[in-house]
Amino acid sequence: MAILISLASCNVGGEKKETQVTDTTSVKTPQELKELNTLLLANPGNAELLNKRAKYYFNKNNFNDCLTDITNAIKSDSTKSDYYLTLSNVLFVNNQTGKSKEALEKSIKLDDKNVEAILKLAELYLYVKKNDKSIEYINMALKIDKYNAKAYFMKGMNFKQKHDTAKAISSMQTAVEQDQQYYNAYVQLGLLCAAKHNPLAPQYYKNALRINPKSTEAWYDLGKYYQDEGDWNNALSSYNSLLSIDPSYKFAQYNIGVVYFTGLKKNSDAIEHFTEAIIIDPKYVAAYYARGVVYKEMKNARKAKADFDACIANSPDYEPALEILKEMN
Repeated sequence: MAILISLASCNVGGEKKETQVTDTTSVKTPQELKELNTLLLANPGNAELLNKRAKYYFNKNNFNDCLTDITNAIKSDSTKSDYYLTLSNVLFVNNQTGKSKEALEKSIKLDDKNVEAILKLAELYLYVKKNDKSIEYINMALKIDKYNAKAYFMKGMNFKQKHDTAKAISSMQTAVEQDQQYYNAYVQLGLLCAAKHNPLAPQYYKNALRINPKSTEAWYDLGKYYQDEGDWNNALSSYNSLLSIDPSYKFAQYNIGVVYFTGLKKNSDAIEHFTEAIIIDPKYVAAYYARGVVYKEMKNARKAKADFDACIANSPDYEPALEILKEMN
């Protein structure tokens, strides 16, 4: 609610003062929430409206008010499957996984065709790495909706956890066949193919970037693929595209340094980028170590030792620095 506070003037010592109005910055209630509040004022205790407002709060990360509303909705009407699904979501983010599971089981008991609830339960089992149980619920969902892209994606994540790369890739491919805008599935396909040095990996990352061109995750993964394959120029191009989006991405600066040192044999350029990584994070131990290695390669023992000492100052048990300092001494 907007609050306007007016401060009337008063006469001091008979001298007339001008009326002053203090204009405070008002905190406006978002229109969607305002409408829900108005409806609930007219229909107090309406379970459907409480569930809608609980979902609104959940999407805004206001988990306390979400829990209050959905609890009241269930008190008013305990027969709706969707209400227990909302309850499960907020319990899960509050690290009450046991109660979240109970709420999902109640939701499915009330409506055994509630695909969203079934997949949420499958996701919970995936989270605790009970893959066979998770796949069981995914298959249950697919019997109801055989075109459900999320179900295939989750099946792929289960197979990935089980280290069955072939089935993971197959499931992810089915997911993007059902939904060609499935960003996460393209990223996972890129990662799975990259692990096998499959040349299809870049295309999957590029599909992810088609959907989200500013994804630092996808740009980094694409750069790392090229780096691991020894394609130095494409690696640098990918990392630089990432840095144009987020100049503070220290891992990209570090990897550019690695490319220049190990791939292109340009030590000065490598030092420049390791230094940039350290500027971003002055406690970045790996960057100090890498820069020290380059200085050692350049026969600059003084600067090399300073960087290895910085490693130990930030991480006293950093074994690579301890070993190389012992060698140098």
